[in-house]
Amino acid sequence: MPVERSLENIEKCLCMQCPSYTYHCKMKNAAENFLQLMEDFPHQQHYEKLFCAYEPSNCLRQRYGCLCSICEVSKKYNLRRQSYCLYAGGQ
Repeated sequence: MPVERSLENIEKCLCMQCPSYTYHCKMKNAAENFLQLMEDFPHQQHYEKLFCAYEPSNCLRQRYGCLCSICEVSKKYNLRRQSYCLYAGGQ
């Protein structure tokens, strides 16, 4: 089952706490992420968070750690991979 693009999942998402999602990426994408939440969020093509439901990050280039295996969203949807921020392929 695909990961639902919902505010509930955004609230549970750990992507912004991930060691791979650097301070630079957080600062670079903060305004855009906020604006996308104000618009028709579920139908956005890309979102710099909840990578398992969207697509890999446009900012990250290297893995410094991964929280996917302990994420509530990952558990809820029985996701088995890691590093959705770097690699395409939802489940």
